[in-house]
Amino acid sequence: MKKSFLALAVAAVAATALSSVASATTVYDKDGNSLDIYGRVQSVYYSDKWSGVSNEEGSFKTSARLGLDLRTQLTSGIAGFAKAEWEAANGDGKPDEEEGFDARYLWVGLDFGQFGQFKVGKFEEAIKYAISPTDFFEDAATVGLAGNDDRRESVVQYQWSGYGVDAILSYAFAKDNEHLDGAYFNGENVDIDYSVSAALGYTSPDVLFGPIGVRAGFLYGKLADGVGNTNNALFGYNSAPDGVNTWLDDYTQFAVSAFWGSLDVGPYVAAAYQQREFSNEVRANNGASVAGESSPDYTVQGFEFTVAYTFTNGVKLATGYEMQTIDFDDDTADVDAAAVPVMVMWNINPNFDVWAEARFDAGTDDDDPNTANYVNFDKYAGTNYAENVFSLGLRYNF
Repeated sequence: MKKSFLALAVAAVAATALSSVASATTVYDKDGNSLDIYGRVQSVYYSDKWSGVSNEEGSFKTSARLGLDLRTQLTSGIAGFAKAEWEAANGDGKPDEEEGFDARYLWVGLDFGQFGQFKVGKFEEAIKYAISPTDFFEDAATVGLAGNDDRRESVVQYQWSGYGVDAILSYAFAKDNEHLDGAYFNGENVDIDYSVSAALGYTSPDVLFGPIGVRAGFLYGKLADGVGNTNNALFGYNSAPDGVNTWLDDYTQFAVSAFWGSLDVGPYVAAAYQQREFSNEVRANNGASVAGESSPDYTVQGFEFTVAYTFTNGVKLATGYEMQTIDFDDDTADVDAAAVPVMVMWNINPNFDVWAEARFDAGTDDDDPNTANYVNFDKYAGTNYAENVFSLGLRYNF
């Protein structure tokens, strides 16, 4: 490129401001080098039990995203590519003075054409591919999933696609303070030693109203076991002798899914099942294992079934049924959550969306925590699935 990156970015913002095209805007494309810019600005009203406001009043959350896609042709068969996507003022509870641009996706890689792609950076591991067919709602869904929010900062991934087949293999290196879906007793914040994941899928040509796809995935993760890795300690998880505690040791996940149709137009049906098992170990406070002591493992498993129909005028209707169970290996009672998401979205034109969304409780365990032997999913998981909630949103895409 003969222009500096900064000059291109400034030109991109100016071009985007004048453009009426919603998809990524190509700012530079010459001699095998290209730069695209994309983003969105949205404002969403969340009902009282969903807003996150301390006094449970309904409120708006306004946020923005900005992304860059870059590509350069290195040889006749190899291209280099990169992505940087940031989220701004994302309503995550930070004080106004701390709101800024937080990296959502960052990666750089090599595209070998028919021989696949290699990339390294911050993104979800391969298991995300296996659970994604039901993950198309705005906020009201993914009750049954684990792994859809696990963006790692040090992932290496290879992907090959051809003849309708997708094969993905990823490895995540050690990182502290990583989000881990389902690690409820750690506040879903842990120190990772490493994790490896693989996924495989097939998508057919159109059958009646659209393609049929099947996917499967596997993941194994090892937690860091140093004395200083206290993020992995499950303090208060179960009774233990003085001076020892339960620590999260590793986790294993598998997932399967299937879909039929397209979310672009016409009917769409999808289902997904996943199971993530967490293994624990009893250790002394100095990190040493304690012989003869054990702690019950637990499994977070979920199922989702979703249906949608998109009309040619851009209106999409969607609903489904989603459930999750925390299953303990000892005599502790299972804890269940179940919900029905509903969404109505109108893509007025490629630049502008409006939508209404709701989530209805469908039998989530919600015993009073002040009672003996209570069973309360939201108390365990820090969620609000026992509440009926709704949202209304406006979004400008560019």
